Amino acid sequence: MSWLDGAKVKTVADKAAEQAANDLAAEQAWVVAELSSADVEVRKHEDGHARKKGASAGAWRTYRNDLRDYVQDGVVVGERPVKPL
Repeated sequence: MSWLDGAKVKTVADKAAEQAANDLAAEQAWVVAELSSADVEVRKHEDGHARKKGASAGAWRTYRNDLRDYVQDGVVVGERPVKPL
C-alpha cells in the first residue's frame, strides 16, 4: 500500500476556487477592520474630539456605506473604497 492510495490531487479549478475563497475571506476581514476604524472616526466627530482625522463625519459615514456595499452576497463588487483623508 502506497501513501498515495488515499491522496486527492487538486486540479487547476480546485486551486482557483480555493484561492478565490481565500481572497474573499481576506477582503471581508479588511472590510470589518475598516468599518471598526471608520466607526471610531465618526464617534470622534460626534464627540468633538481634538484628534479626529481631517475628513468630515459625513465623509466617514459615506465610507462606511461604501465598505458595506463592497462585498455583497459573497462577491467582491467593484474597487476597494478609499479611506477619507
